[in-house]
Amino acid sequence: MSTVHLVGRFPPPIDGQTLATSRLAQLLQPSHTVRGFNTGTDTAHVQADVQLRLDKLKHYLRRAAQLRHAMRDAPDAPVLWASISPMPLGHWRDVLTSLPAFRPTQPVYAVIHWGNFDRVFRSPWTRWTAAWMVRRVAGFVFLDDSLAARCAPWIPEAKRLVIPNTIGADLLGADAEVVAKITNGPHEPLRLLFLSNMIPSKGYLDVLEAVRRLHERQVDVEATFAGGWQSDAEQQDFEKRVAEAGLGDMVTHLGTVRDRTRIKALYAAADVFLLPTYYPTEAQPVTILEALNAGTPVITTRHAGIPHMVTDQQEALFVPPRSPDAIADAIEQVREADTWRRMATNARQRFLRQFGPGAVQVRWEALLRGETETLRAADPAG
Repeated sequence: MSTVHLVGRFPPPIDGQTLATSRLAQLLQPSHTVRGFNTGTDTAHVQADVQLRLDKLKHYLRRAAQLRHAMRDAPDAPVLWASISPMPLGHWRDVLTSLPAFRPTQPVYAVIHWGNFDRVFRSPWTRWTAAWMVRRVAGFVFLDDSLAARCAPWIPEAKRLVIPNTIGADLLGADAEVVAKITNGPHEPLRLLFLSNMIPSKGYLDVLEAVRRLHERQVDVEATFAGGWQSDAEQQDFEKRVAEAGLGDMVTHLGTVRDRTRIKALYAAADVFLLPTYYPTEAQPVTILEALNAGTPVITTRHAGIPHMVTDQQEALFVPPRSPDAIADAIEQVREADTWRRMATNARQRFLRQFGPGAVQVRWEALLRGETETLRAADPAG
């Protein structure tokens, strides 16, 4: 088998980027020897404590030496660089530690998980080194065409490639399970799921307000929120809103859920997944893919790469950001049984066609064979 270097952050901690790196390793392992290199910090406190920046610097300098050594084992093997950053400090870390460690004989493909990657080209602090980085890297792999297009002024077309996200095998729903869910139809009361970090710009307060307005309309729903809080004050504010609106019987907050079996069960049990996000660095939310996989219709916004993931009135309903009334209206629309079954069926089909592990693996294999022209010509939407 041929060898490929995968350079990025691996769990722990478990977050969107570390999970994406692990999923990529799983996709490639059947046909490649994957040499994973973890760029993550040794301990959580080094990442979290701003007083320990010196420790962090020492960590990355050690990692740079280790990375140079790792590249010697397969000096001609391609590199998938999944930890590249658009942030100024992260970019300088990249150009001073990671890029010099890659050997001139190695094709290096940067894997972009940021919706705002173009900032590295716009900032006066990084634009000159970013231009050098473009010359050094063989290609930049974006999650969809819209995210790639944002960087078109700085990255030539030949180096802009598109391969979407997929999900891990631990969350894949069996066909029989999803067919049974769709056949049985939506629950009564309708089960709503918000699964994300509890960040205001992800839209959790808009979902909560939509539930309050549905309660006023005497529409029965059960809303489950799963995700970690950014502060105690935000948690207390959420709980106060629930209590004051009398939603204690309709709203459940589970906190951070890390058990993958439980996460899979949450998607399977949900009738509707909600992510009315306007998060500034949003790219291609994996939670939407996980919902599609489970045959769960989605209510979301036309933000970042989301319009390339789902189609309005097919697998999803789009709402404006910060619009609880529109969310409530969309929930009422999708709760009709025939509408729900049609959207749930479309959701599963869209996942298998565009985001299933098999479909995504084919694109990565083409990249590693050097078939970038084939990759650019392919339609990821199938």
